[in-house]
Amino acid sequence: MRLSDDQYSRLIHFLEQPDSYSHQPEQVKHLQTHISHVFIADPYVYKIKKTVDLEFLDYSTLQKRKKFCQREVELNRRLTDDIYLGVVPITLHDNQFGLEEGEHSTVVEYAVKMNRLPEEYFLHSLIQNESLTTTHLDRVVDKLASFYGEQDPSPEVLEYGAVEKIKYNTDENFRQTKPFSDEIIDRASYNAIKAYTNGYFEQNTGLFKHRIEEKRIVDGHGDLHLDHIHITPQKVQIYDCIEFNERFRYGDLAVDLAFLAMDLDFNGRWKEERYFVEQMAAKLGDADLHRMINFYKCYRAYVKGKVKSLQSTEQEVAKEDRKQAEETARRYFDLSLRYATLGSKPMACIFMGRIGSGKSTLAGNLAEKMSIDYYSSDYVRKSMAGLPIYERTPASEREELYSPEMSDKTYEELHNRALQKLNQGESVILDATFSNQEGRQEWMKLLEAQQFEYLFVETEASDETIKERLKQRDNGSEIVSDARLEDFEELDQNYQPPIEIHPSNHIRVNTEQPVNNTLQELYLKLVERRLEQ
Repeated sequence: MRLSDDQYSRLIHFLEQPDSYSHQPEQVKHLQTHISHVFIADPYVYKIKKTVDLEFLDYSTLQKRKKFCQREVELNRRLTDDIYLGVVPITLHDNQFGLEEGEHSTVVEYAVKMNRLPEEYFLHSLIQNESLTTTHLDRVVDKLASFYGEQDPSPEVLEYGAVEKIKYNTDENFRQTKPFSDEIIDRASYNAIKAYTNGYFEQNTGLFKHRIEEKRIVDGHGDLHLDHIHITPQKVQIYDCIEFNERFRYGDLAVDLAFLAMDLDFNGRWKEERYFVEQMAAKLGDADLHRMINFYKCYRAYVKGKVKSLQSTEQEVAKEDRKQAEETARRYFDLSLRYATLGSKPMACIFMGRIGSGKSTLAGNLAEKMSIDYYSSDYVRKSMAGLPIYERTPASEREELYSPEMSDKTYEELHNRALQKLNQGESVILDATFSNQEGRQEWMKLLEAQQFEYLFVETEASDETIKERLKQRDNGSEIVSDARLEDFEELDQNYQPPIEIHPSNHIRVNTEQPVNNTLQELYLKLVERRLEQ
C-alpha cells in the first residue's frame, strides 16, 4: 500500500505525538536529514526512510525501505552492541496509525528502533566541551583497527579499490553538484577540485593497484564522522553506517578513515587529525595511508558539500534549516578546495610581489576562502606603531614608520606569528613585498630547519596597471597600505626578483585580469603543484 500525500503527512504527525508510543515519552523531537525522518522519543529513537530515489539511493517502495531498515540493523551491529533494537512495522487500520502489527492492520511503513545515546559522549560533544583527548582517539583507533583487521575482503569488495570504481563516485559527485556551481560552489573551486581529483587518479594508478594487492579494501562504515562515534568510560560505539549502497561502504580503509579525519579538520582540530591518522597508520602497519589521506579527505569534504547542497533544496525542510544547509555546504566545499590546493599539512603560504601588484587582494581572498589566519605586513607595522590602520600615515611620521629598523621589526613579528601558528599545527598566510633576497633566504632556512612546508606566491602586473591602482588609492577607503603613486619608482627599484627560490616553492600569478579569474589561475597552479609533490 502506498500512502497518499495527505496520509503521509498524517503519519509524520502521528510519529510526532507522545501518545503514539507505548512507553509514553514526555515529548517527541522530530529531526530530518535528506533521506530520513528521525523521531527522538526518550529513551528510544525511531527512524523512517523517506520515499526518495536519488540515483545513489532508492527508498521508493515499501519493500525496499523494509529491506534497508533490516540491513541497517544488521550492518550497524558490527560496531555496536546495544543500540539497534530492531525494525518496527508501522500500521494503518480504520484510518488509524499504530506501532504494533495487528490481525487486520496493514503495514504502511517501517522504522528502525534504537536506544538513544547520552549526548555528552559523542565525539562532537567532546570537541564542543574542549574535553577531547588523545586517549579518546586511541580508543577509536583500537576499535577501528580491530574492525578492519578482522576482515578478509572478498573479490567483490576488492574490486572497489580500482580507480574506475572510485572515479565512478567522484564523477557522480561532480555531475550532481554542477547545478549548484556559481550558487553554492563557485566555478573556480569546482574546476580546481575536479582537476585535482582526476589528476590524482592519473598519477597514482600504481598506488591504487598496490592497495588492492595489500587487501586494504574493506567493507567499512561509509559515514564515519564525529556524530556517529560515541565514547563512554565503558565502551566505544560507532553507529549509523551506510546501508543503502555498497559502493559507498566498500572501499579503501583510507576513504573510511578520511571521513573522521576530515571532520576533525572541519572542526579546527588539525593536530588531533594528524595524531589520529598517525596512530591508525602505525596500528594497521599501513605505510601508504599518509600518501592517500589528503586525496580522500578532499573527496569526503566534497561529498558532505553535495549532501548539504541537496538538503538546501528540500522544500519540506524549514527555510531557516535550508539556509543553514547551504552555508554549511559552502564550508565543506571550501575545505575540499583547501585539500586540493594546499593539502593537509601546516604550511606558510607567502604572498609577495611589487608594490600594487595585487598580493593583498589575493592573499585576503584565499585566507577567507580557506579559513586560514592571515597576517599583513602593513597591518602589523601600523599596529606595532600604534597608528590608525585604515588612515594614511602623515608624511611627518612615514620616514620613521618605514625605516630599516621598523621594517626589520615588522618582518620579525610576521615570522613570529607565522611560526606560532605552524607550531600549533595550523597553516598561515602572509602578505608582504618580501623584496629583499637575503631576508627571504633567512626565512626559508628557518622554515626548512623546522621542516615546515612553504610556498611563495608572487603576484605580477604591468607598470601601467600598478600605477593606475596606486592612483586609485587616493579615492579609496579602508586601505591599509600607505604606498601611493609617488612612491612607485623608489619602491620598485628596491624589489629584488626571487631568483633564489626553488620552482617547487614558487609560483607566479597574473593579476591583470578580474579577481575571480586570477583566483582560478591561482587555484589551478596550486593544484598542479600539489599533484607534483
